[in-house]
Amino acid sequence: MSQKNTYLKMFNLVMALMITLQLASGVAQLNVASAAAIGDNIITGVKLTGPDDKPIEDGGIYEQGSEVTIDYTWALPNGHGYAAGDTFTFSIPDQFLLFNDITGDLKLSGDESVGTFSVTKADHKVVLTFNDYITSHDNVQGTIHLATEFDTKVITGSTTQTIVFPVDGGNATYTLNFKPTVPSTIAKSGTPEGFNAEKINWTIDVNKKLEQVENAVVTDAIPAGLSLDASSIAVYRLDVNLDGSVTEGALVDANEYTTTLAADILTLNFLNNLTSAYRIKYVTDITDVTKNSFKNAAKFVGKGGKPSAEASATVAVNYGKMLEKPKPAYDAASQTVSWKVKFNYREQRITAAEALLTDRWNNSQELVAASFKVYPVTLDAAGTETKGAALDAAQYTLTDASDADRNGFVLKFNNDVDSAYVIEYDTRATERVDADEKVTNTVTWLTETASAFADIRQLILQKAIASVDYASQIVTWTVTVNADSHAMDNVVLTDTFAKGGLKLDPSSLTVDPAVPYELDATVTDTQGFKLTFKDPLTGPVTIRYATSYDNEWLTEDWLSTDAKFPNHAQVDWTVGADAHKVEVTRTFDPNAQTKNNGYKSGSYNATTKQLSWTVGVNYNRDTLAQAVIQDTLLSGQTLVPGSVKVYEMVIPAGGSPSKGAEVDSASYTVTDAAGELRVAFSAPIDEAYILEFSTELKDVLIDASVTNTAVLWDGAEQASKSLTATVTIPHGGEYVTKSGAQDGDKVKWSIAINRGQSTVHDAVITDTASANQRLIASSFHVYATTVANNGDVTKAAELVKDTDYSVAITTNADGTQTFVVTFLSNGKVIKSAYVLEYQSLIVAENGEAISNDVQFSGNNKVEVTKDTSEEVIVGVSGGSGTGSGVRSTLNVTKTDEKDATEVLSGATFELYRVFGADRILINTITTGADGKAVFTKLLAGDYVLIETVAPEGYKLDKTEHPVAVGASATVTLGITNEKKSTGSNYPYPTDPTDPEPTDPTDPTTPIEPTDPTEPTEPTDPVTEPGEPSDPTEPTDPVGPTNPEPTNPTPTTPQPGTDGSVDQGGGNEGNTGSEDGSGNGTETGGSIDEGFGGTLPKTGDGSHLPVQLTGLAFIVLGFLLFRSRFYRSINK
Repeated sequence: MSQKNTYLKMFNLVMALMITLQLASGVAQLNVASAAAIGDNIITGVKLTGPDDKPIEDGGIYEQGSEVTIDYTWALPNGHGYAAGDTFTFSIPDQFLLFNDITGDLKLSGDESVGTFSVTKADHKVVLTFNDYITSHDNVQGTIHLATEFDTKVITGSTTQTIVFPVDGGNATYTLNFKPTVPSTIAKSGTPEGFNAEKINWTIDVNKKLEQVENAVVTDAIPAGLSLDASSIAVYRLDVNLDGSVTEGALVDANEYTTTLAADILTLNFLNNLTSAYRIKYVTDITDVTKNSFKNAAKFVGKGGKPSAEASATVAVNYGKMLEKPKPAYDAASQTVSWKVKFNYREQRITAAEALLTDRWNNSQELVAASFKVYPVTLDAAGTETKGAALDAAQYTLTDASDADRNGFVLKFNNDVDSAYVIEYDTRATERVDADEKVTNTVTWLTETASAFADIRQLILQKAIASVDYASQIVTWTVTVNADSHAMDNVVLTDTFAKGGLKLDPSSLTVDPAVPYELDATVTDTQGFKLTFKDPLTGPVTIRYATSYDNEWLTEDWLSTDAKFPNHAQVDWTVGADAHKVEVTRTFDPNAQTKNNGYKSGSYNATTKQLSWTVGVNYNRDTLAQAVIQDTLLSGQTLVPGSVKVYEMVIPAGGSPSKGAEVDSASYTVTDAAGELRVAFSAPIDEAYILEFSTELKDVLIDASVTNTAVLWDGAEQASKSLTATVTIPHGGEYVTKSGAQDGDKVKWSIAINRGQSTVHDAVITDTASANQRLIASSFHVYATTVANNGDVTKAAELVKDTDYSVAITTNADGTQTFVVTFLSNGKVIKSAYVLEYQSLIVAENGEAISNDVQFSGNNKVEVTKDTSEEVIVGVSGGSGTGSGVRSTLNVTKTDEKDATEVLSGATFELYRVFGADRILINTITTGADGKAVFTKLLAGDYVLIETVAPEGYKLDKTEHPVAVGASATVTLGITNEKKSTGSNYPYPTDPTDPEPTDPTDPTTPIEPTDPTEPTEPTDPVTEPGEPSDPTEPTDPVGPTNPEPTNPTPTTPQPGTDGSVDQGGGNEGNTGSEDGSGNGTETGGSIDEGFGGTLPKTGDGSHLPVQLTGLAFIVLGFLLFRSRFYRSINK
C-alpha cells in the first residue's frame, strides 16, 4: 500500500469519527430537550367556593347556574425525575361551564414561575407545563384557581347531583342539591270525582324549593259548600326534579305530623325540620250542589316567617244542566221541526210533585202527537250520555197547554226521579208557510227555563243563481214556484231587474215541467219578464233563464259604487176568493275584475332592483273609442326602456284572466314623462288587454313598499276604477341591523348595511361600544354581497380596506370606544348591501351585558339617519395560579432618565393584549401632568406597552415593554426617557447619513465607546447560548459617545411593584418562597438573576441548530482539505 493511500485512509477515519461524535451529541441533546407527559395524578385536593365566598359543602343546596370557583392543589413528589417542558393534563368535570379558553402562569413570588397552565373550553382539558424550576427544587407544589359556574345544560334531572374529581389516591366527591326551577315553594290543585261529582280530591305540595324549614305549618281554609273528610288526610314524600316536575313518593308516617280542624280551617304541623318536599292529600264532600266552582287557598309558613308562601286553586265541578233545550232539526220539505228537552242531567233527586215540565212554542206550529217520546239517560265519568229505551206512557202524564198565542204541552212524571231524561217530539206548521219565520220554543221547570229556535223557510217562491260565465258575461238564474206542492190558481210570475245591469235572453227561458204559460210582450228584455200560467199549479215548477250583464247598464254610477246586480221575483195567485203574493230577491255580486273593469299586480326582483307590473284593462270588454292606460310611477321609479308590452287578455268562464298573444306595438303608443306612463291605443277597442312593464329603483332611497295606480280612460271619460297594487320591498327602508354572539373571550359582531339597496351618498357607520369591551382593530372586515330575487342577502367578496372603505377607532376618556366606517369607492356612494364584521375583546364581568349602538348616516336629497342597538349577555371564565377572573390596572409613570423626580407629560402609550402571535390594541393613553397613564379594566394576561409619542424635548423610547398582568392586580411600571442633545458636553450620538452598523453590544453591561472607524466585535452575552437578547439599532457614532442602552430582557412587573428595568448587575441567590401557585426549596448553589433579579426567559432547550451548523463547517473543511490534499499528492 502506498504512503498516499495510507494517509488518505487515516484522514477519512478521523473525519468519520468526528462526524459520528457530533451527531451523537446532537441526538443526545435533542432527547434531553423533548417534553414528556406526566402519567401520575399530581392533583392533591379540590375545593369549591360559592358566589358568597363560602365553601360549597357536601349535601348543600345551591341555585342552578350559580357562580362557583374551583381551587385545585397539586404537588410533585421529591425525586420525581421530571424535566423542563413536561406536562400534566387533567379534566374539569362537565358539570362546570367554561365560557372561554384560559391561560396563565404558575407563579412564584417575584417574577419567577414554575411554568404555565392552559384551560381549553371545548374539551375541559387543563394542561400544566413545567419549566426547569422543578429540576432544581424540592417540594414543588401549587394551585389552580378557576372561576366558572354550574352548567344548567349538563346538570339536569334530579336535584341531587354527584360531581367527582379524580385526585392522587382516589376521588374527591361532592354530592350537591340544586334548587329546582319552580315559581313558588307551594302549589295547590283539586280534582272533582267525575261528572256530577260529589267529592273533590285536593293536593298541597310544600317546600318545592327544598329549603331548610323549621317548625313548618300548613293551613288550608275549607270553603263553604264543602265538608272535609278528616280520615282522608295523608302526607307523602315528594321528589322534585330540576325542571320543577314532581313525582309522588312514599307515604309519611302519621307520627311525623299533627292535624287539627277548627272553624273550617285545616292545620297541619310538621314535627321535624324540613329539607325536602312533601305532598298533602285530602278529600272534601260537596254539600252545596248549587255551586259550580270552589276556591281553596293554602299557606305554608316556617319559623320566623321563612318561608311564607300561599297558593290557591279553583276547581270547577262539571255538572249536567237541570234543564236544556238543544238546537232543533228542520225538514223544509215537510215543514217539520224536531225538538229535544234534556232534563235533570245533574242527576238530582226530584219529587214527583216537582217533576213537571211546561213546553210552549209559536202557534204557527202544532205538536205531532205520535212523535212524543221520553227516554232515560245514563252519564259516564266524562258526561257522555247513553239513551235507553223509551218510557212507557204510564210513567208520565202529557196534557195540552195551548192558548190563543202559543201552543204547547205539560209533562208530569208520575214518580220521583233521580236520573237524567231526554224528551223528543216534532212540531209542524199549522198552515202553508208563505213567509220566513223564526219559531221560538221555551221549556220551564220550576224557576228554570231553556229555549231554542228554528228558522222556517217559505217554499212558494225560491230564486237562485245557477251559474256565472265570465267569458260570455252571462248569469243563469232559476226560479222555483210551489216547491211545497199546494194548489195554486191564477199563478203569475213577475221577474224584475231592479237596478238594471241585466238583459234577458228570451231564447234561454224554459219551464219544467212543460206546463202552459204566456209571456207578457210589453215587458222588455232589459226590464225582466212576466209569465202567466194558464192552468192551476199543484206541484213544483222551475223556470230557468239567462241574462247578460254589464256595468254600463246599471242605473247607479258603478265607478263610485259597489257594482252589484239585484234580481227581484214576485208570484201572485189565488185560493178560492183569496189573493196571495210572495216576493224574493237574489243579487249577482261579480268578481273584483268586473266591478273595477280591470286589475293590477306587481312583483319585485331584489337582484335587479326592478319592479314588474301587470295591468289588466277593459275586463268587461266595453267599446272604447279613445282607450288610454295611465299609470303614475311613484317612489322614484323610472321606466325600464323597452319593457312595455301589450297582450290580449284571455278570460275563461271561471273569470281568472291570463295572457294571450302579444299585440303589435304599432297598435299603441307609449309616453313616459314626468313620472307618468301612458299607453294609448291607436284604434277603438272592444276587447280586454294586459299591459306589462318594468320600472327600476335607480339612485333613490328605497322604502318598505311601492304603490302604483293605473286608470283606463276613454278620451276624457274614466272607463275603470283606480287599479292599485302595492309591492313589498324586502328590507326596504332598512339601513342597518346588528347581531352579536359570544365566542370565548370575544364577541363576534355582524352589521348588515343597506340591505334595502338604497342609493346613499357619504354613507358612514358609527358604532359606540360599551366600556366593558375593547375593539380589535385587526378584526374589521367589510364584504360585498349577493342579493337573491327574494331579497335574501349573502356575503360575497371582501372589500379592500383604505381603498373601498376606511375604519377609524377612537377611545374616549371614560374607556368607551367608537369606530367609524366610511365608504370611499364609487365617489363615496353605496347602492347595494354590505356586511361589516368585527370582534371585540370582552372585559366585562360574568353575566354583564355588552352593548353596541350603531348608527347609519348619509344622504340622497334628504338626510338619512337610522340607528339600532344590540346587547349580548356574556359569560366570563377566569383563572390563575392565585387569583380569579376580575379586572386589573396598569399604572405607567414616565420620568426623566437622569432625574426620577422629574415626571414627564405628553408621552403617548399604546397597550396591546398578546394572544400568541396576535396583538390587540386595548387602549391609547397620554401621560398627564403627573406623568401617569393608567390603563384600567384589564384581564389577566400578557401585554406589550409601546411608546408612540415622546415627551417634548425627549427621545422616543423604542423599547417594547412586555407586561404580565395578574388577576385583580394593580401593576406599576416606570418608564424613563433620555433628553435630546442641546449642545452641552453630554455626548448624545447623532445619526449620520450613511450609517455603518456596529455589531450588537452586550445586553447587560454598557461597553466603552467604540472607535468610529473600527466597529467593535460583539462581547460575550451573559445569557445562555441560544438565548441572545435583542440587539439595538445599529448606529454610526461621529465621536466618542456613551452608547444608548440596548433592549433589556423583558421583565414581568408584579402587583404593587415598580416595573422599571434595573440596568445594574443581578442579585445572587433565590430561596423560593411559598404562595398560592407554586413553591419549592432550592437544592443548593446560587444563580445570577441578571436584570431585575430574574433569569432571562428561556426557549427551546435543544442545541441542535448550533451543532448542525458546526457539522456543516466540519464537512466543508473536510471537502476543502481533501481537495487540497489530493492536489498536493498528485503533484
